Amino acid sequence: MRHLTRKHNDEMEVINILKLPIRSKERRKAFAMLRNNINFDLYINGVIKPNRYQEKTKNYNTLYFPCVYCKGIFTKQYLKRHNKSCFVKNNNSKSENRNILARSQTLVACAMDPNIVISKLNVKEKVFDLMKPDKIAFEAKKDLLISNYGESYLKKHKRERMIYSCSNRMRELSRLLIKYREISNDEKISLTDIFHPKNFDNVLFATRRLVVCDELTHLILKQSPGFRCKSLEQANIWLRNVENFRKLIESRWNIEMASLANKELQEKKWNKPLLLPLVSDIKKFRDEVTKLAENAIIKLSSGTEDKKSYKLLCDCTLSLLILFNRRRIDDVQYLKIENYTSEKKSNYTDFQNALTEAEKKLTQNYRRILNSGKGSRAVVILIPKEIDKIINVLLKYRNHRIKWGKGDVAIRNLCKKIDLQNPNAISSNKLRKQIATVTQILNLKPEESKQFSNFMGHTQKTHDEFYELPVDIYQTAKVSKLLLMMEKGTIPLEYKGKSLEEINLNFNVEEVEEDELDKNCNGCTGKLMIPQISLKQKPNHNLLGSSSDEKENVSSTRSQQNKNKKIKKWQRNCWSNKELHLLKKEFNSYINKGCYPPGEDIKVFITKTGIQRTIVTIKSKIQHLINIKKKLKNFCLFFFIFYTV
Repeated sequence: MRHLTRKHNDEMEVINILKLPIRSKERRKAFAMLRNNINFDLYINGVIKPNRYQEKTKNYNTLYFPCVYCKGIFTKQYLKRHNKSCFVKNNNSKSENRNILARSQTLVACAMDPNIVISKLNVKEKVFDLMKPDKIAFEAKKDLLISNYGESYLKKHKRERMIYSCSNRMRELSRLLIKYREISNDEKISLTDIFHPKNFDNVLFATRRLVVCDELTHLILKQSPGFRCKSLEQANIWLRNVENFRKLIESRWNIEMASLANKELQEKKWNKPLLLPLVSDIKKFRDEVTKLAENAIIKLSSGTEDKKSYKLLCDCTLSLLILFNRRRIDDVQYLKIENYTSEKKSNYTDFQNALTEAEKKLTQNYRRILNSGKGSRAVVILIPKEIDKIINVLLKYRNHRIKWGKGDVAIRNLCKKIDLQNPNAISSNKLRKQIATVTQILNLKPEESKQFSNFMGHTQKTHDEFYELPVDIYQTAKVSKLLLMMEKGTIPLEYKGKSLEEINLNFNVEEVEEDELDKNCNGCTGKLMIPQISLKQKPNHNLLGSSSDEKENVSSTRSQQNKNKKIKKWQRNCWSNKELHLLKKEFNSYINKGCYPPGEDIKVFITKTGIQRTIVTIKSKIQHLINIKKKLKNFCLFFFIFYTV
C-alpha cells in the first residue's frame, strides 16, 4: 500500500482508492482487489504469486487456481474454503459453490483470448462450467477453433442433454491437440495450425496413439468459420491448406486408420461374451428396490426432511421406470413435469372394441406418457400405478428445482446394495437387448414387430441388427433343423409352406429302432444274411476231373448265391406321417406319462389299424417319442429361465 501511494500515485486506480476514508473496509478491499488484478495478470503470463504461500510446504508441482470473484490466486485445496468467505461474493447460494475449479479455468481461458471472442460465446455459459477441470478441458477452452466448434454444435441441438455430448466432442479434439503437441514438442501449436498437408502424418500418428474410432474424422472435417486471420491473404492461404488437408483425409484416412479400426471393432463385438441379465437377478432387483423406496417414503412422511432418503427415492423411481419400460436412460431421466402431468389419451372407440377384456384392464392399470427421446422423436413411457404413487410422493416433497438424475449411476449404486449373481448385466442397454432377444421365440408378425420397435424408440432395421442377439440355444435348435434336412439331399414335400417351428424332424428314430432290433432280433437278421448249407449233401468227388463247362456252371451258381445274399439283406422301413398320427392318437396318454403301454393293447392297435409293425418296433417308437417330449420340456424350461422375464 505504501509503495502504491509513493510510486504510483498518478495512476487513476490509485487516485480513486486514495479518495476513500483512511483505515476503512472499502479502502482495504479496493487495495486488495487492485493487488489481485495485478497478480492475476502475472498469472496469465506464467508468473505465480499466490495470496497464501507457505515456505514450509513449498512444492513446484502444486496447482494454483484464481478465484472467480476476487481473482486471488489459491491452491486447489484452499480455493473451496476461500469461495465460502470471499469478500467480493455477496450471494451465498449453494449453486455458486459448485464447479468452482471449472469456473476458475473458464476465467483464465477467457482472459488468455486476445480477441475476446470466447467470452461472448454461448458455449462458455452452458458447457464450460460443467466440464471436468483437468488439462484436457483447459486446452479445449483456450483453443479458439475448438470453442467455435462447440458453439456450432450447440446451435444445431436445442435439448438440455446435448451440453454433455458437446463437452465430450470438445474433449476429443483437445486430446488430439495434446497428443500432437507431444509428438511435435511444441506447446504453442493450436488446432488451426494442424490443418496443413505437411502435418498429416503427425496427425495420423497422434490419432493412432489415442486409439479412437472413425468418428474423429467427422469432427476434424467440420472446421468452424469463427477463425480470424490477420489479413485476407493469410486467410486464403489457411483455407487452401485446410482444403488440401481435407483431401488427404478423404483419400488416405480409410486406408490408414478407419478400415483396420472398423474391423477390429467388429471382431471385438462378436468375441465379446453374450451377457444378458438373469431373470432371478431382475426379479430380486425389482423387489429390493421397491422395498428401499417404501422405506424412504416412510422416512419422508415422518416429517423430517431427509435429503438422503429423497435422493434414494429418486434413484429407485428412475431405476424402476427404466427396468419396466426397457428404455434408454436419456428417455426416462429427462422426463419433465409438464409431460408427466399432461396425459394424452385418444378417443377412438373403434380400437377399444377390438381389444379383449384382459387388454382393456391393462389400459386402465398403466399410464401412457409421451416424452422427447433420441433424435427429437416422441417416445412412450408406461407408468404402473405403484410407480405413479412414488412419483407423486417425489413431487410432494420437492421444494425447489434440482438437477437431472443419472440413471446409470442410480442403477450401479442400487446394484451395490443388493446381492445379485451378476450385477454387471443390469444396465439399460442390456435390458433392451434382453427383451429384443426374447421376442425371437414369440414369432411376432411384421406389424407387431414394427409396433414393438417404435415403442423401443428405434427402427426395425436397428432392432434386427443391434438389439436381437443370436442366442446359442435357440440358434442351434432351430437352424440345425434346416441343416439336417440338407444332409438328406432332398427337402420332403410335406414341409412345403411350413416354418422351422412347425417342422418336427425325427432324426433319431431310425437309430433307436435299429439299436432295439439289433438287440432283440439278432438271430433273425443272421438267418436272413447267411444262407443255410445242407450238411447231408454228398461231396462231388468227380469235381476235380470235370470239364470246363462244369466249372463255369459252378462259378455261375456261386455268383447267383452272392446276389441272393445282397437281396436278402435287411432294409430300414421308415415311419410315415399317417402311422405316426395313428400312434400318437392311440397312445398319447402313455407318452405324456412317460411309460409304455402293455403288449395286449399294442396287439389290438396292430389289428385295428393294420400297421405292418412288430410289438418291439412300436415300443421303440414310443420310447423315442417320450425322449423327444422330455428334451423339448427341458429346453423350454432352460430357455425361459435364462432369457425371459
